[in-house]
Amino acid sequence: MKDSNLEIKILKNKIYDETSSIFIHNLKKLIQLEGTQKKLASKIGVSEDLLSKYKSGDAFPAIETILYICKLYNITIDEFLNIPLTSSYFEDMLYDDTGFEDIFKQDYFCYFFVTNSGKKSGIHESNLRITKKNCIFRIYIKGEVIKEFKGTYKISDNLVFFNLYSREYGYAYITMIKPSLNKSKYIGGIAMLSLPSDANSKPCCQKIIISSSKINRELSFDILNNFLCFKSERGSFGNIKISRYEDEKVYDFITNLNEETKL
Repeated sequence: MKDSNLEIKILKNKIYDETSSIFIHNLKKLIQLEGTQKKLASKIGVSEDLLSKYKSGDAFPAIETILYICKLYNITIDEFLNIPLTSSYFEDMLYDDTGFEDIFKQDYFCYFFVTNSGKKSGIHESNLRITKKNCIFRIYIKGEVIKEFKGTYKISDNLVFFNLYSREYGYAYITMIKPSLNKSKYIGGIAMLSLPSDANSKPCCQKIIISSSKINRELSFDILNNFLCFKSERGSFGNIKISRYEDEKVYDFITNLNEETKL
């Protein structure tokens, strides 16, 4: 009998350790989502000191606290205590309640290089429409839509990925740095675009500027060209990437542009 009780106790301790580890992981994701421990503590109705004990594993919340957290963030107890969740998972749950448009506007202007070999210096203007579940990417020439791609998007911990398709032109992809939740609206930034080029529909990968406001391509050509060009101090490089610093520079440019427009 004693051996049986000991085995049960060992099993219970193992379950507790595993559950506690996953709970701490998910709690840290919630802290990231809310921005600070103080904000999360206030939101779930506990002291900041007690939340710190939850985070360190020195204490485990009462069942009513766990139930409240799950109801607040629209997740099940099984998910919260048994699955290490990502930040984007919690954000997706919030978007279901508040609407994705709380972070993004519906329509954005986009700018990228013309890929036709005869017009290397040209910059396309396009439109990216984002709804709660879907997206549409349209490329214009002289105000006329020449290509249209439709699809969906997926949010990860650090990125937003737009998966687009056209029956006539095939697939296109846009990968952008996920906007900070501390910003009330996404103003714009720079992303990576992959789509069939105009020349023989060969694959092409380049930068694309996403802006909440229309940019005069003639007046701002040098600035746009500087943002869109890939640069390297070396003669060759193994990969191409977009940094958050680069994204913030474009964000600042668009913000200043918006301020100038208001004047």
